[in-house]
Amino acid sequence: MKSINVQWFIFGFAAMLLLSSCGAKRQASQLLDHKNLLNTIATGKASPEEKLDALAGSVTTMMHESLKIANPKKGVNYVTQFAGDNTQAIDKILNDVGTWQKELSGIEKAALALKMTQKPYTRDLLALIPKFQRKYKQIAFVGKLTKRLKSRLFNVGMDKLGGKILDKIGNEEEEE
Repeated sequence: MKSINVQWFIFGFAAMLLLSSCGAKRQASQLLDHKNLLNTIATGKASPEEKLDALAGSVTTMMHESLKIANPKKGVNYVTQFAGDNTQAIDKILNDVGTWQKELSGIEKAALALKMTQKPYTRDLLALIPKFQRKYKQIAFVGKLTKRLKSRLFNVGMDKLGGKILDKIGNEEEEE
C-alpha cells in the first residue's frame, strides 16, 4: 500500500514539474514572438499607423497574457522581461508615431482620433489598462508605457473633438 502512495506522489510531482515547465516554455515563446514583432515593426518600412496598430496589438496581447498568470511573482517577471526585451523597439515606434502625429493638421488629427475608436484593440486597451496598472503598479515600465500609449492612441485630435470620443467609449463600457 505504501508503494502505491509513493508512486502517486512521484507521479503528481512529475506532473507538476511538467506542467510548470510547459507554462514557462509557453511564456518564453510568447515573449520571443512579441520581441520579434516589435523589432521588425520598429526597424521596418511600415507606416506609422501600421506601427501603432502592431504595437497596440502586441501590448494588448501581453497584458492579457500577464493578467492570466496566477502567481504574482511570475507575472511581474513576465512583464519585466517584456519591458527589458522591448523598451527600445517600443520607444522607437512611439517616437515615430509621435513625429507623424505632430505633422498632421487639425482635421487629420480629428479623423485619426475617430479612426482610433474603431480599432479592434481600443475598447480592450481601455478596459485592460486600469487592471494592468493595479496589478503591476510596482513596475516603473508599466506606468511609463500605459501613459505613453494613452497619449499616442487616445489623445490625438482630442482638442479638436473636445474629448468626446473617449467619454462616449467609457460610457458605453459602463452601460454594458
